[in-house]
Formats: sequence, structure tokens, C-alpha cells
Amino acid sequence: MRLAGAIRVPAAILCEERGAGGPALGIPEGTTVELTEYLNLETLQQLQDAFTAVSQRAVRVCGPDGRPLTAPSTVEADEEAVKGPVQETDSTRAHVPIMVRDQIIGRVMLDAAPGGEMAEVFPRHVRLIGLVTGVIARLCQREQQLRTRVDELVTLYRLTGEFTTERDLEELMDLVAATVVETMGAKGCSLRLLNEEGTELVMEAVAGLSSEYINKGPILLDESKIDQEVLSTGEVVYMEDMQTDPRVLYPEEARREGIVSGLCAPMIYKSRPEGAIRVYMAERREFDWFEVSLLKAIASEAAAAIVNARLYSEAVRSANIQRQLRLAGEVQRRMIPDELPAVPGLDIAAIYVPCFELGGDFYDFINLPSDNLGVAVCDVVGKGVRASLLMASIRAALRAHALNIYDISEILTKVNRDLCIDTLSSDFATLFYGVIDLRSKRFTYANAGHTPPMLVRDGKVRYLQTGGVVLGIDTDLSWSQEVVSLRSGDVIFAHTDGLHEAMNFDDEPFGRARVEAAVLAAIEQQQTSAPGVTASGVGGIAKHVLWEMRRFAGLQTRPDDLTLIAIKVE
Repeated sequence: MRLAGAIRVPAAILCEERGAGGPALGIPEGTTVELTEYLNLETLQQLQDAFTAVSQRAVRVCGPDGRPLTAPSTVEADEEAVKGPVQETDSTRAHVPIMVRDQIIGRVMLDAAPGGEMAEVFPRHVRLIGLVTGVIARLCQREQQLRTRVDELVTLYRLTGEFTTERDLEELMDLVAATVVETMGAKGCSLRLLNEEGTELVMEAVAGLSSEYINKGPILLDESKIDQEVLSTGEVVYMEDMQTDPRVLYPEEARREGIVSGLCAPMIYKSRPEGAIRVYMAERREFDWFEVSLLKAIASEAAAAIVNARLYSEAVRSANIQRQLRLAGEVQRRMIPDELPAVPGLDIAAIYVPCFELGGDFYDFINLPSDNLGVAVCDVVGKGVRASLLMASIRAALRAHALNIYDISEILTKVNRDLCIDTLSSDFATLFYGVIDLRSKRFTYANAGHTPPMLVRDGKVRYLQTGGVVLGIDTDLSWSQEVVSLRSGDVIFAHTDGLHEAMNFDDEPFGRARVEAAVLAAIEQQQTSAPGVTASGVGGIAKHVLWEMRRFAGLQTRPDDLTLIAIKVE
């Protein structure tokens, strides 16, 4: 006798059985459905054995090609498979309990023939009842497994929803560990992440384990064969008995904790290992394919969620830092003159463009006694926070000494000494500082390694470079100074290296020659009243030079802060 293992089922019948308008189980019309897609071989073997015992004939379960799927059943040996624990309730009735997981969930009753006794019941009938109860029990077990699988899938779906929310990293990992224990009915679960060096798996979350076991010792990757295999292959590793498995680093601690079987699943995100999840059982247990797949899916989702949580935390920290930088930038902007001094006989313009929120450039105008005006342009090494702190320190020192000392060389000497004492040897700055006597139009200056400003007179350029080296190298340095008599029409143009070092897309710098040409062109345009000058006065000169630089560099990113000062003698 043979049972067909493959049946061609019309879609219409499947629809009627499901009460739906489409194919059952998502199977297209006319598709051949194989028996093993619904029942595993162990169940088929049990059913075959039971049918063989009842029919007293050899029964085989075959595939669609007629090839047997199960091993042959022996009639005599398999009779016990269907007898079951028959119990008589009285002389005319017998019953067989339906057992699922050692629990009686129902009974099948067998009545004797009218007027007969139970002793007269044909033994084959008893075997038939045993077969019925066995089939019912297996169907109940199947239903229970399906409900368990549905619950596990619901848990995975719920976890996925939790993973997509913005959560604290520690809270997220605790949720993962607790959910794994609850879903898989485990004794405990641990979640370990690789440290920054990738040499050790550090415990980050745990559920159901004692503090003694948690603190048993480190899990070094080069010593743990289980974790090496998990993270290198990306597959789940099964530990049948952690108390005797030679791959386990702490078998004695596992025995004291009462741990027997376990699983270890990799947490990998975009081919990069992040850590591992371990599940611990209090008894010897073999995990089915679905449980292994479920744990692997949870580990994969957890890895992605952990990476996203890290990125979110970093984004929050970055936003806080950016907010602090904006506040610091606002403070620094207040150190740059908001309004230029209105000085009779001078036309003054300035432009300040920091590369980042905080910059290392600054310019300043200091009102001094006896109708004197201090003019400073400074460029501190580096950019960002460090440069901004040095800038604030130099500006404060310059203002403090300029208000009490007249000699410019001595002012630079004291500013240099303050810088050397308070900073590292790698911290230095260039500074151009001069004082204009507004009554005599005498300009006394000293240049400490700064890009030489231009003095433009009658279409010719003279560079103001008298002075010495940069500030911050040696406390014993000194600087010379020079006095220049200014005339009506003279233009002083000072800038930092962010102007002439601006690059275009061919990595070609704007250069000092182009700066000089732009300044001369702007002055000539103003003198001849040529069209194309968008702003009048010395402000137009500064804007024209900045425009020429930007036209040269295009959309190329600026690598440095930029400061321009233009002063015209009226």
C-alpha cells in the first residue's frame, strides 16, 4: 500500500478551504505541492508506523516520483506504537488519553458492541483508537508549535519596531537581552560588544545571570574559539553542554551557574562584526532551525540598531558641540570690531571671514591717547578652537600693553613674552601692529612675521615689512619699527594669508601678485570713476579684492580664515 507524497491540488479547492479569493498558502494554480513541505520526515515515519500496525500490511510514504521518503516499518514491532495506555472505565467502555508533553489534554472513548463486553473488542479496534489519539496529539503539538512560532515572529516584529526608534544604547541592549530570554524560554542571555581595538568582547547587557557569572573574567577574542568562529563565519554556534565543551573558556563557572546548552549568534552590520549574543539554557536542549534563525535575525537587527544608536548618540554630542561652537563663535565675533571707528581724515574698511565657526584671525582698532589710532592684523597658527583661544589671548595682551606703552617694539616684545609663557612651543602667530598719529599723519609700525601690508601711493606699491620674526618662538626676541609719513590719497591694504593662499580647482594659489593687481585695479577704477565698481570709498577696494579672489577660486573650499583691512588717507 502506498500513500502519494505529491498531490496536484486545484487552486479553486484551496480557495474554498481557505474561504478566500486567492490560492492557499500563496501557491500558484497548478503548482505541485510536496508532502515534505508540510510534514517533516519524523512525523511521516511515525504515521507510517501507526498505519502499518493498524492495517497489518506494509505501508510506505513516498514522494511525487514514487521514491520512498521513510524507512520500512515492521508490522509486529510497530504494534506497540498505536496501543497506547488503554483504560477501562466500566465493562462496556474503554478510553485512550490524548497526551501532549506528558499532559492529558483529552480522551477518545471506545464502546463495546450492544450487549457485549470490552473483552470482546477486536484488538485492531484498540489499535485504531491508538492511531487516532496519536494523530490528534501530533496535530495538537503542531498547532502549539505554530502558535509558538507566531509569538516569536510577533516578538521579532515588535523588536524591529523598537530598534527603529531613537533609544539610548544601554537601554536598547537591555531590551534585547530581556526579550531573547522571554522569547526562547532561556535561563539567561548576555550581549557583548567588541572594544575599540577589536580584541575583547565586553559585557554590555545581561538578563537572568548572576553577578558571579557576569564577572567571571574577560572574553578575549584570540582565546575564545566559539566567538572566533561566530564572528568569522557569521553563523550561529551551538554548545550542547557548556560544562564539558572544550571550546568554552569558563566551564566550571557554567556548572556553578547551572548552564548546560547554549547558542552564540554574531552581531554583524554591513560585514563588520560588532559583538555576539549568547543564550543559555538550564538543561540539555537541541534548538530547531526556527529558533536558530530567530536568534540570528534578532542579532542582526540588534547590530544595526546598536550602530544606529551609536550614530544617534554621536549626532546628539555633535549637535551639542556645534551649539557650543556657535556660542563661542558669537563671543569671538564680539572681539572683532562691530563698528569701524569714525576718524576724521581716514576712510576705513574691514572684512572678516572665518573658515569655521571659530577662527584664528583678528583685526582691531584701538583708540589711544593724544589722537592716536592703533591698527592690528593678526593670524594665529591653525584653525578652530585652539586658534580661537590663542587669538583671544593675543588680542587681550596687545590691548593691555598698547594702552600703557607707547613704543611699538616694546609692545610686541611683551606680547611675545606672554605668548611664550602661556602656550606650547608649537603655538605661534604673525602680527602687524601700527599706530597712526591723526594730527601729523605719521604711521609707526612693526611687522612680526606677518604678510607685508601694501602702502599704495601714486599707483606704486611699497610693502611694509620692517620688524622681525613671528611671535611665540623665543622670549628674548625683539622687533624693529619704522615710521612712515602718510599723504592724502595713500591707501594701506593689509590682509592675512587666507587671501593670497586661496586655491582654485587646479591647486593654483591666488598669490600676492594677483592681490596687488586687484588692489591697484580697484584704486584706479575709483580714481577714473570707471563703471563696474559696486561700492564707493575704501570699502569698494576691499570688496573688489575679495570678489577677484572668489572669482579665481570658484566654489573651491577655503582652507583658511580671511581678514582684510583697507585704510585711505583723505
